[in-house]
Amino acid sequence: MKLVKKIAMGATVSAFALSLMVSSALAQSGQSSQTSNDVGALSPIIFEGVTYAPGDAKFKAVLNKVNHTVVESDGTAYGYVNAADADKHVNEIVAKLSEEVGTLESNYISSFWWDANYSGATFELASGWSLPSLGAWNDEISSVKSANLRGTRLYQHINYGGDSIYLAPNQNENRLSERNFNDKASSIRVY
Repeated sequence: MKLVKKIAMGATVSAFALSLMVSSALAQSGQSSQTSNDVGALSPIIFEGVTYAPGDAKFKAVLNKVNHTVVESDGTAYGYVNAADADKHVNEIVAKLSEEVGTLESNYISSFWWDANYSGATFELASGWSLPSLGAWNDEISSVKSANLRGTRLYQHINYGGDSIYLAPNQNENRLSERNFNDKASSIRVY
């Protein structure tokens, strides 16, 4: 019931994406960032052991191959074609974190916003909870603050299907567009 109240009371969501370094640098310089789909607004990604930056000639082709992204606590993003490979990476992170944090406490939450920069309607979901569908929030999340225990995973389709992105604990993404996952989430798991 608390979950329903939180969702109803705080109707704001936005989903995921600007790397912390970029947002910090923009905030310090006083510049504003754009919400565009051009490659220059995206973050680097490691795919099949090779790092690709937005300025690289192969970056767009690689990004088109990536179906699942895992963002570690230091902001490093790994891209995978197959869900099984991404699941393995996420499970390794969650297992390690489970050993470190011990018993799950109920006050750890992930927050989701409708718009970029943590603005607009919002809702929260506690660690250990999942939503197989997002209803009115379907394809609307633009920024995320991940729970600080074991992380958060957003999925493209309902029932945890399709492309996905995993955010490590405390990984905050004020622009999911920079991770190529803006307005794409249809289901969520908070570990």
